[in-house]
Amino acid sequence: MMLKRVVKFLGVFLIALLLTVLFPQLRQIWVVAYDTLGSALSLTISLAQIALIAILFAGLLVPLEALGWWAGWYGDQIDTTIDPGTLEEPIPPQTNVVRYVIYLDGIGQASSRYFPDGEEFLSQLAAILPDNIAIIRGLIPYSVLNRPLSDDRLFSFFWRTAERLSMSPNPGLLGILLAVAINIRNTFVVMVSADQRYGPIYNQGMAQVMYNSLINYDYTPGSGVPITLIGFSGGGQIAMGTLSYLKKALVAPIEVISLAGVISGNTNALMVEHLYHFVGDKDPVERLGPIFFPKRWKIFFLSYWNRAKRMGKISFASLGPVGHSGAGGVLDPYKLLPDGRTHLQQTLDVVTKILLEEYDSDQETEPRQLSNYDRYLQADFNRPEYYPLPQTTRSLTGIPTNLYQPIAAWMGRLILPPKEQRQFGVLLELYHAPSEYQHLIGEVINLKWLESSTVIKDIHFSQQAIYSSQQGLVQPTRLNHWRRVTPLESLAGARPNNDVVVMLREPVVIEENGGNKAVTLHITSEPVQISGRFYALVKFLQPATPDSEQFRVVHYNPTSGQFDGVEEVVTMPQVLPYENEIYPSTNRDIEKSPLNPTGWYIYGARDAGGMFVVQSLIPRSLVQVKPQRVINGIKPALNYLKKESWQEIITHKGHIQSVLLNTQDREIEQAVSEWREGDRALVVHTYGGIGGKKKEAAARGPVYFGHFAYGVARVVREPLTDELCFDIEYHQVYTHNIDGLIAGTLHTSRYLGDRQFGWLGIRPTTNILIKYDPFTEDYDINGIRRSALQTLVRELDIMTARYRIGDGTGGTYVGPANNCSQDSNQSLYAAIKAIEKAIKSNNPEYQNWLEGNPEDATRLQKLVKLGKSLRWELLPFGVARADWQNYTESLGSSLEDSPLKQLFTGLISWRAMFPRKASDTVTEIFLKQGAAVWVLTTSQVGGCDPDIAAVAPMTF
Repeated sequence: MMLKRVVKFLGVFLIALLLTVLFPQLRQIWVVAYDTLGSALSLTISLAQIALIAILFAGLLVPLEALGWWAGWYGDQIDTTIDPGTLEEPIPPQTNVVRYVIYLDGIGQASSRYFPDGEEFLSQLAAILPDNIAIIRGLIPYSVLNRPLSDDRLFSFFWRTAERLSMSPNPGLLGILLAVAINIRNTFVVMVSADQRYGPIYNQGMAQVMYNSLINYDYTPGSGVPITLIGFSGGGQIAMGTLSYLKKALVAPIEVISLAGVISGNTNALMVEHLYHFVGDKDPVERLGPIFFPKRWKIFFLSYWNRAKRMGKISFASLGPVGHSGAGGVLDPYKLLPDGRTHLQQTLDVVTKILLEEYDSDQETEPRQLSNYDRYLQADFNRPEYYPLPQTTRSLTGIPTNLYQPIAAWMGRLILPPKEQRQFGVLLELYHAPSEYQHLIGEVINLKWLESSTVIKDIHFSQQAIYSSQQGLVQPTRLNHWRRVTPLESLAGARPNNDVVVMLREPVVIEENGGNKAVTLHITSEPVQISGRFYALVKFLQPATPDSEQFRVVHYNPTSGQFDGVEEVVTMPQVLPYENEIYPSTNRDIEKSPLNPTGWYIYGARDAGGMFVVQSLIPRSLVQVKPQRVINGIKPALNYLKKESWQEIITHKGHIQSVLLNTQDREIEQAVSEWREGDRALVVHTYGGIGGKKKEAAARGPVYFGHFAYGVARVVREPLTDELCFDIEYHQVYTHNIDGLIAGTLHTSRYLGDRQFGWLGIRPTTNILIKYDPFTEDYDINGIRRSALQTLVRELDIMTARYRIGDGTGGTYVGPANNCSQDSNQSLYAAIKAIEKAIKSNNPEYQNWLEGNPEDATRLQKLVKLGKSLRWELLPFGVARADWQNYTESLGSSLEDSPLKQLFTGLISWRAMFPRKASDTVTEIFLKQGAAVWVLTTSQVGGCDPDIAAVAPMTF
């Protein structure tokens, strides 16, 4: 009723004011009328004029007070004991408080006193809650200094009078007007809190007030004790405004209960654990928020408010036929609801249930969606425990030991130790070891870095990471809230299960402690993710029985050089489908594959029954140092690289292409012979999309972007055939995904050939091997061997370690500025910078080495030239991106956070934004510098799936 009377009075006043402006002759009438008024009414109007002046003056002072607090006008000393508020009820001695509650009153508050309905609300709430929940009251959310309106202000007498009359049982017209003055003044404060210019300052000041109060009542920052902010009316905006600052300072879970709150949507609603927003159906005030604050409009779908709504972090609930405040408001202790409860009792019921964690929200957080990784683990053969230990080549019953080879000397399964048992390393269940350490197979040993790591970060999941984890992305949830996480820990903890199988590159240093029989392996490079434990070279003959998962195979005979060796039955279990019922690989007609005559490298281990399970397979012809075709000349080579290679991929499904680009006018035999045992090459990898009847969602649009990665290929002598082969490892800069693929170093058996997790069977791929001595070969500088390729690998290891943890936020996401292609090439840029810095260091030893090694000096000059070309092409505008130049930690944000900024940042290095364009650009630079290039392509290789087709990634 009071609100209606005030609105009518203001309406009459505005009409009179409008008539006076439109008809100047009426002014004299008003003056005469005013002179004839009685003294009481004249006083009322005079006070109203004073009130208007006070309101306008106070409104102007609100942002100045906030700026003054920020500038230190009120003193530089921080006294946390000044007006810390009071407890609604004292905390009994020896009580372990399990939750702190801070009440923030509505815009009618002028001091630490509340209206009777507010007092009744807090009194009854404290009586209902247990003693271990502390309620803090008395804070003044409409003063950044936590000062009452009547304290040390120019209009102190006016505000004291206004507060006294507004709280009177019979305030009269004057009391109503003065109450409106307080409301309007505090509305200015709410507007300042919502303002994107002054709001951050004001909200941080209020967060300081709340922080001081919590500390005064023995809250321990970092303890994890939850905090609930109850905001009534304008207090809802203050609660949401202070949330992010308070949460960062206290490292605490904070939820907000909004009682008819007017909330702007400008603040970071993603920071709240949950916002419970209760509104009555007859509340005209709260409804102003969705109208006046654009960030709450649906068209601004990227605002924090709308993103929080989509994530289920905001629950909206109607209180029924309830108004805003006062009589009929949410705290009215007299007005009855149809169910017989008072408005106050209903409010107490919902607030109590929330604080006691008994509230059942209508918009309850949805259960976590299953990822592809979760589905894949439903098949036993995708679990490491399916394969018993120990296994050696000698234990493959009835099969000559020379038919199988271990993938590496050291192999095992990474295990993340419990948080309380951390030693800044991980555990390794050993699968294979050199002969002198065979007794350790099956044991769980320690695995640590030999030297300190460069990427050590605290991990605290962002709200985006928490949400995306609920949506099915596989993220390092076990590492959330861990401090100083190392790359080994982020690799072992990348998935919810300890199922990352790896091999260790030499050197491996063994430390044995005879006292407690503890064994520790020390490594210098990141473990390489693999599939299986052993491999063989076979040709498929036929299924053991029709439609069987078991296949008869014949092993390669090194004596004859043919597939006329030992026959065996292996099993290839049916894999589980990808999206849209796309199977990552199929056994169908694999014996009829055009690649079957030259054989397959099969990777796996034996099951409990002793049968070899094929977990991964790679066509032998793909990795042989034996080209199917040689292209001579730079122009034909570039044409094949940019056009013909992908045309062949699209039209030759089920095939591979092995093409040597000979640009130096050498004889074919000479060009092939230059790829010698021990050589290394830079791998530039891209893949395309899945089309056909079972087209994947990402390939349904007009363009498909694809994927990009760098890697390293080594020319090795394969022991089963004694021929030269390419052994490829990919350094995958991979965002968190639903497949459980982990950013890091992946062997070709894992990344490409794995029948469940790999891409060989469903995606077209290109693998461009680049051998350029100034870049790929070592420089022996005073006994220390280094190469530009090693420098790139080191930078990629740093980048992939950052990707696994999202720079500490728990998640990485694809965007124009940060993606596989951009950040792989950022690592290349960082490697170039490191080399240039070393060359320009003017180190006397380095200068002496240059003078004594003229051939290496010539190679180094070519490397510098290459670096300039790469930098110019990757950064065509001649200026480096700030995050590339300064190595800024920018991961963890999604495109929704700042789309325009990400787009403009990405455009600075636009050639690196698109995987295929980046691949073409980098390869063309190397070709023009005289590099030897070998192109290996695959087109949905393996068994036959007629429902899929290859889709090429876009380029310009």
